[in-house]
Amino acid sequence: MSEIIATSDKIQEKTMPEILAPAGDRVCAQSAVDAGADAIYLGYSQFSARASAGNFDGDGLHEIMESAHFSGVKVYVAMNTLIKQGESADFLQTLEHVWETGADAIIMQDILLGRYIHRLRPDIRLHLSTQAGVCNVYGAEFAKECGFSRVILARETPLSEIRKISEVLETEAFVQGALCTCFSGQCYFSSFAGGNSGNRGRCKQPCRKCYSFDREGFEGFVYALSPSDLCVGERIGELRRAGVSSFKIEGRMRRAEYVAAAVRYYRALSDGAEKGVLSGRLSDLRRAYNRGDYTRGLAFGQASDFLSRQVQGHIGERVGVIAGDRGKDERKFPGEYFVKSNFRPESGDAFKILRDGREAGGARFVRPANAGFHIASSVRLRIGDEV
Repeated sequence: MSEIIATSDKIQEKTMPEILAPAGDRVCAQSAVDAGADAIYLGYSQFSARASAGNFDGDGLHEIMESAHFSGVKVYVAMNTLIKQGESADFLQTLEHVWETGADAIIMQDILLGRYIHRLRPDIRLHLSTQAGVCNVYGAEFAKECGFSRVILARETPLSEIRKISEVLETEAFVQGALCTCFSGQCYFSSFAGGNSGNRGRCKQPCRKCYSFDREGFEGFVYALSPSDLCVGERIGELRRAGVSSFKIEGRMRRAEYVAAAVRYYRALSDGAEKGVLSGRLSDLRRAYNRGDYTRGLAFGQASDFLSRQVQGHIGERVGVIAGDRGKDERKFPGEYFVKSNFRPESGDAFKILRDGREAGGARFVRPANAGFHIASSVRLRIGDEV
């Protein structure tokens, strides 16, 4: 996709950044294509940093590449774990096989192994994984020397450096999805805690657990290390002006509904959709997956909402608050409550209830009402609880 940019002395065509979507399995891949992605990235069954994702190999890889390419969608294959010396020959053979199957690029973490591969097969297009931790122009220049055509930016990269890096080679920036509590590619928490290395695709995410501090006033358990999910949203315009070539959506472990909702949202943003459309797309995304609401991340400066301390699981979209109850007699529970809201639920809709930022219970839709609707819950809810 391209746009015409007018300058003082000439008119030039500028390519718009691609919308790059995760494909943890075939259903997610097809959902991304159908939703309007320009490219998808997926893991091979070996050497993928998401070992628990569906991943692809053999006929499955060939079929998804044929299907995506038929729709004009590129396919990038992640082989981005760190490779042990004894695995080198197998890795090289597998990489050549994946490339010959029709991959548009191979995503790798080891920059020096990439240099070796580039010398052997300069025709293979290599993208440097975010796990390599490139966050400044010096790392980008070295990546280019080693034969990489694109760098997937570390999530910690500030906007000022993104501009400089984009002048050296193609840049791919995360705009949506999970964030890591540690610097890209440098987390050993899972490895130390249980022998499951994130750099080998086996992270067990101990950062997503509750912790307390051995300090007065911090004895209560909270998600002290768990970041909120990234949602750059309308600020992708700043990334585009900084020269970013690809807007990347994280989530090879997420469901197809989430992948489709994320692609549609960023497709609408990229295409300059009206505010009403954008609002609806963002609503769909929040309801597909939303861990404690979103953060803009670190590219635009330190965000105060970077951590999701109270809630870890999916909370959906905030639609209203409890404004009254009906039948306070304990014997009549489950109780019915009035929710003040502009949202119009449908039969079968369910809700999560938050109190002081923490999950207090669940509820189901009962019936509509003026200026809101009624829900029923098997737990005692309070006026002011968020729905």
